[in-house]
Amino acid sequence: MPFIARIRKDPEVRRTELIDAAFELFCSAGYEQTMIIDIVKRAGVAKGTFYYYFPTKEAILEAICNRWDTELAVSFRLKGRRDTALGTLQAFILQMTLPSQLDVLFEKLCEENQFNLLYQIWQRETKNVFNPLLVDLIRQGNQEGTMQVTCINETLAFFWSALECLWDALYLREPSDILRNKIKVAEAVLERILGTEEGALQLSVAWPQELLGNDAVLFTPQPASR
Repeated sequence: MPFIARIRKDPEVRRTELIDAAFELFCSAGYEQTMIIDIVKRAGVAKGTFYYYFPTKEAILEAICNRWDTELAVSFRLKGRRDTALGTLQAFILQMTLPSQLDVLFEKLCEENQFNLLYQIWQRETKNVFNPLLVDLIRQGNQEGTMQVTCINETLAFFWSALECLWDALYLREPSDILRNKIKVAEAVLERILGTEEGALQLSVAWPQELLGNDAVLFTPQPASR
């Protein structure tokens, strides 16, 4: 019987292969229907290898989200070094409404009524990935003199509440006039909690392509006196 040498890969490469395999299966078959044995077969590894990197199926789901979130946060940290805090923050808000590679996965999880799981993962990602980025942006804004925030962590709670209102409007495909009004309200709320000048924020969001029959496009309300 010929000897077949076992291929040894860098641990990070092997971990990435498992994440990629899980992501493909979660998007196609769904999270509930995908078993750990399916993931290791797709990745071409033993079942024990999976448990070396991930204790549970939920852990690899969170790793999928964390990879995208971390890449996004890193890109905006780099942008923050080149742009103003307000400019980076506006770009971040827009990015959070744009279609992403995770959309199909999130839709599958919603179809399976995995809302509690999604919420728990989102809360951890917000705390560990996005909030540190936003804290640094607010501190940068304070130093630049464009923001005046004392209670940063408390301010972030209201920041995410404003974004959630916009996400709800986009998810529910609300009419353009309602979305326009909500964007204006979000601008006013964010300017107030960030201590910026009135009119400093001009938010744009990605309008759902289903309503336009085209790719998602930027939607920015026309400036209006407040």
